[in-house]
Amino acid sequence: MQIANSEKPLLEDLTVFLAVLHHNSFIKTAAALGVSTAYVSKRIKILENTLRTKLFHRNTRRLVLTDEGLKLQGFAVKLEADMDELLFQMALAKREISGNINICASFGFGGSIVTKAISELVKQYPRIKVNLHLTDQEVDLVNSGFHLEIKVDNQINNQDIARQLAANYRILCASPSYLKKNGIPKHLQDLQNHHCLFIQEKKSSLGTWHLEGKKGKEIVTFQSSLTSNSGNVVLRWSLDGHGIILRSIWEVQQYIDAGSLVRVLLNYIQSANIWAVYPNKLSQSAKLKTCVDFFAEYFEKYGVISFY
Repeated sequence: MQIANSEKPLLEDLTVFLAVLHHNSFIKTAAALGVSTAYVSKRIKILENTLRTKLFHRNTRRLVLTDEGLKLQGFAVKLEADMDELLFQMALAKREISGNINICASFGFGGSIVTKAISELVKQYPRIKVNLHLTDQEVDLVNSGFHLEIKVDNQINNQDIARQLAANYRILCASPSYLKKNGIPKHLQDLQNHHCLFIQEKKSSLGTWHLEGKKGKEIVTFQSSLTSNSGNVVLRWSLDGHGIILRSIWEVQQYIDAGSLVRVLLNYIQSANIWAVYPNKLSQSAKLKTCVDFFAEYFEKYGVISFY
């Protein structure tokens, strides 16, 4: 006979029921579960209504199970044991994930953030062997031999599958000494009269920043006397007072908090979210799915700025 879901007791209510049996008190159960006494009473009432029977004889001193309550106790204990076994087997299956995975990431984000995430990954899945390759060059995942790229960029190859791990954006900032000497830009086009420090990376056009402001997407072009293919180098130049940079918030927030850098043109950002990118041909890989799920949970828990 098919039983409607509305007539089936909830696992949540059975858990509260077993806790009440253990503590023999609604008040003690509430304290143990970290909920209110009213919540415990409500869940027991819902369970009794669902089963259409009374489960406890209540008096001022103790709770006594009815005959129906005794029957439910046997089923609930078995169900709890079965659930524990299920969770154990699921955890065991996770630990059994094994094999090699080749991951690539940029020098900046990979070296600062991804390395910490991978450290936690291999603790949780000790049979996974990770090879992390740091590069600021464009990566062809289909032909390169990499299984996964952790990418700070919104430009994704349409041949690949991408899952966003965290929101991120780049901001404009400069050192206090530079701004004192050269003034603070008030408008986007003022950057054409400032020293802007440019990073030559991947497909970026030299001396061009694509930004998002109140008017939508805008482009500013400028001449740069200092350029590098290293974000760390350009950041160092800006800290030394040589000009304005466009860098990810996770990279510069610590310097802004310390007063070493000052954000300028606050209404402008450049979106550069964090992605897990992998080839379509690996979409069914349990090992890869496990790793991507781990990174998603990791960044949801820690974010990208909190590392500093």
